[in-house]
Amino acid sequence: MNLFDAANINILWGNLIVEELVRHGVSYFIVSPGSRSTPLTVAIARNYQAQRRVFFDERGAAFHAIGYGRATGKPAVLVSTSGSAAANYFPAIIEAATDNLPMIIISADRPPELRKTGANQTIDQVNLYGDYVRWKFDIPCPDEKISPTFVLTTIDQAVYRAQRSPQGPVHLNCMFREPLAPTNSAITLGYTLPLKRWLSSGSPWTDYPTPLVRQTADNIKEISEILNNSQTGILALGRLSSISQIQAVSELAKRLKFPVFADIRSGFRLGNKIDKQLLLTDIRQSYKPLETVIQIGDRILSKRFLEYLEIHPPRHYIMIADEPSRHDPAHIVSHRIESNIEQLCEELSPLLDPNICQDWQDKLWLKSAKIRETIDTYLINESSLNEMAIANLVSRHIPADTGLFLANSMPIRDMNEYGIYGGNSVRIAANRGTSGIDGIIASATGFGQGLNTPTTLLIGDLAFLHDLNSLSMVNALNHPLWIIAINNNGGGIFSFLPIAKFNDVFENYFGTPHHLNFDHAAQLFNIKYFSPKTQEEFVRDYQQAIASQTSAIIEVQTNRKHNQELHQDLAEKIQEISWRF
Repeated sequence: MNLFDAANINILWGNLIVEELVRHGVSYFIVSPGSRSTPLTVAIARNYQAQRRVFFDERGAAFHAIGYGRATGKPAVLVSTSGSAAANYFPAIIEAATDNLPMIIISADRPPELRKTGANQTIDQVNLYGDYVRWKFDIPCPDEKISPTFVLTTIDQAVYRAQRSPQGPVHLNCMFREPLAPTNSAITLGYTLPLKRWLSSGSPWTDYPTPLVRQTADNIKEISEILNNSQTGILALGRLSSISQIQAVSELAKRLKFPVFADIRSGFRLGNKIDKQLLLTDIRQSYKPLETVIQIGDRILSKRFLEYLEIHPPRHYIMIADEPSRHDPAHIVSHRIESNIEQLCEELSPLLDPNICQDWQDKLWLKSAKIRETIDTYLINESSLNEMAIANLVSRHIPADTGLFLANSMPIRDMNEYGIYGGNSVRIAANRGTSGIDGIIASATGFGQGLNTPTTLLIGDLAFLHDLNSLSMVNALNHPLWIIAINNNGGGIFSFLPIAKFNDVFENYFGTPHHLNFDHAAQLFNIKYFSPKTQEEFVRDYQQAIASQTSAIIEVQTNRKHNQELHQDLAEKIQEISWRF
């Protein structure tokens, strides 16, 4: 793209914004159509290095950006017109902020003389997202009195603030006056002279190296001494955001030799990077108390694990993450270490000389193995196509080196509890920042696009209906998305809560039955559809969708009451084994 092809100063500034983003390696743009954002949209369309997606629904577009950020660790750029369009980004911005995901929002806005005048499609967009953005800036209308280098340094700062720890969303609000289209309007000769160095370099105007956060040698030595002197300890693994983090933690785990409790999002469950992992850390009957927990990565999903630690807090709880968030709802963390995870593992590993109690560890392994055997036997003998079995079957048959996106409520819990240990290695993600059910389909599309691989989505019916129009994104993807929609005609997770006993209010206000099937939705969006009735049919349909390399919706209808009963029955069998060993 020749920046000097700009027909007017609006188009020039749009070109500068897009080109500087691309030079930073931020090249994935998600555009929602609109008039006021024309200078930005034209620049994106004409920049041959820009990757472009056009989604009409800003809310879905923003969740697509969430999935892309989870897959790549890089921000997608959202571009919207003025008015309520940018407000539709807000739910995804909250998710990005609470889960430290990079994102750049560029909203077009009306010029200041039209603000608060009743002008059409004009709202107060300044500070629209409050404290949920890492940085925000109100970019004035393009004007030759403002140096073009101002545009570049603003973009440089935005990219840096989105990607430095803690990562998160940033908001640029760009005011534009007419003309918005690339009509001719001469730019003063010499206005672009300050850009001479930038034009010839091919690099960003300002380079912001990402700082490497690391601990002192004394801090690392203190942690190693705690670990070396612990006879009973557990390595708990939360969400790890990159392959390099997973590899570094794997090497540390081999050296530490602590029993490992791995969250489904850690990257250690499917593919099983460590030989021995605990299925359930229910150690209430152990003759030795738990001295030390070292947690690496984000929050742990398992409620039982967290409840146990709250009731029986270990002497040392060491939490290590690459960002500063507290993540300590029980207030039991004794050492909170912010560090580059790869660097810390490399420096800590040589200092480890563990003294773990072998007898205590052997009893944990025995208990875990018996519980795992109980689950496998139960799911094999229970012939119905139930929700626990679906999670287990997906974990067994998902193709290697693909993506798995898990919706909130029951899908992620079932995969965490009943997905196999081992199997094919896949990248796993879920929206656990706010743990909502909104934008799940869109997030899965962005995750698959960012990974550049086929992706499986495990989702419940309410989350599916909540994000129905994001099915419009599916056929625009580079790789197929296989959507496994569990339809139990309502909110299945509420059946596990105390409110389920109050029949006068439960079904209408919590169960919320909708009496809908998804075959017509698949037809509307031209997506292949399956509706298996048995475990054998499910495996056949899933494998057929995989073999065809085309997107598909596999709808599985289950019964909420039966599902709750099966979960309870298996939980009782697990509890019996847990007390016995």
